[in-house]
Amino acid sequence: MNYQQKLDKIFGKGSLWKHRTLRTLFDQNSSEYNQTTMEKKLEILQRIIDNKIDLVELIEDYKEFYLEENKIHVADVADEGLSILLQHLT
Repeated sequence: MNYQQKLDKIFGKGSLWKHRTLRTLFDQNSSEYNQTTMEKKLEILQRIIDNKIDLVELIEDYKEFYLEENKIHVADVADEGLSILLQHLT
């Protein structure tokens, strides 16, 4: 399953479609990230887990996707964004 197919599986239906880029979770410099509460971010993370998507693989796919889109700045902050997110898990 490629990156876009994984995102379709996670977000294909429902109110979380607008978070489909995952910048909401991993790009703390984006408007998507800054306009989304940590509670909503954790809800999105749970949806990824519920869909049995490997988070390590997904973050690598995310970075590769944005590198291919010539958005190196987005790929470069992904690990830090993930770290921030994981710090909020209880």
